[in-house]
Parts: sequence; C-alpha cells; structure tokens
Amino acid sequence: MGTAVNLELYVIRHGVTQWNMEKRYLGHSDEPVLHDSLRHLNKLKSIITEVGAPLLISSDLTRCQETMAYLFPHRHYIVEPQLREFNFGDWEGKTYDDLKDVAAYRQWLNNWEKESVPGGESGQVFSCRVNGWLMEDLPTLVADQDWETGTKSCVIVTHGGVIRYLIQVLTKDKDAFWQWNISHGEAVKLSCIYDKGEWRCSSLSVVPTRENDKL
Repeated sequence: MGTAVNLELYVIRHGVTQWNMEKRYLGHSDEPVLHDSLRHLNKLKSIITEVGAPLLISSDLTRCQETMAYLFPHRHYIVEPQLREFNFGDWEGKTYDDLKDVAAYRQWLNNWEKESVPGGESGQVFSCRVNGWLMEDLPTLVADQDWETGTKSCVIVTHGGVIRYLIQVLTKDKDAFWQWNISHGEAVKLSCIYDKGEWRCSSLSVVPTRENDKL
C-alpha cells in the first residue's frame, strides 16, 4: 500500500464450546460451538452487521467458522489457518487441576513466550505465526479490496490468545496480553492506521460496550 490506510478492525472471539464450559485447554482441537449458546451472540450480531464490513476473515477451526456463519449468514469470508489458537499439544483437553503439579506446565505459566508445550508450540512460534499474518497478509488483503467511499472495516473471528496478542502488538503495550480478557461472543474494536509498513492503534473498545473500556 503506497498511502496510509485507516482501518476499523472488529476482532471477535468465537462462541462457547463444551471444553470452554469445562475450562479445558482448547487450542488446535477442532471443537464445535454449543449451538444453544449462539443466541447469546444476538446483541453482538445486531451491532456488527450494521458495520457493513466487506472483508470477513475467520480462523479455519470449526468453532470460529460456525460463529462467523451465524453472525454473517450467506456472506463470503476468508479462512485463515494462521489465526488458530495456541497449540497446547499434550495439554489439549486438560484442566488446570490436571496439570498444576506438572513441572513443565509450571515453567510454561511463568514464561509462556519462551517455553514450549510438549507436542505443541512455543510462545515464539505462536507469536511469529500471528505477527507474520498481521504484518504481511492483512495489508495485502486490505490493499486488494475494492473499497467503497468511507471507513474501511474488517471483521475477524478468532481465539482468545490470538486476540490478546493482536491487542499487544497493535497497541504496543507489552502488558496487554494478560490485561485483556475478551469473553466468548465479544468483539474488540481497534481503530488502526497502516503506514510505511507499520500498524498503529489510535483507540480500542469492547463491543458490546463495557463500562471499563480502555483507550
């Protein structure tokens, strides 16, 4: 992109799954959403469909695609494997109580960005995967759109860890990963500018609105 582009990013966490209800680690395992829970997305749906975003992107996992299909029935969207959740490997389906006495798990909790999950991925691999998509693929997708006059907007359905990492990178706040917890079926709206190969975020809020929105 030769000129600066203003983009409104709406990043949505997928609907609730059975493993989410049971507080099990859920990364690359392909759990579907609980369909009875989709009605809890109706408030978000009424807001997000008014945005009129021409660019829709979803993680390739079933729970995200089902959420996207519910929010935007009959709309085309891009499926993106790089927006998958962290790969928890051998810990997939386990709970905190299952793992709390495992030494490797305690080490990972203390330094997730450098420690690797057995059979899964390290924080560095996860970060490179998501950051590569943000810095290389998203600008290309935005540039390829035949935008109408007005604010450019994009809706992404992905996972909690991905959302927290995107907030951290876009706001340049290294503490944001642990400060933000977006609930299932919530979105975070980031007003961004892409210029000279860099993203900048000028504002951030949760949709539907919370009383304690930041920025």
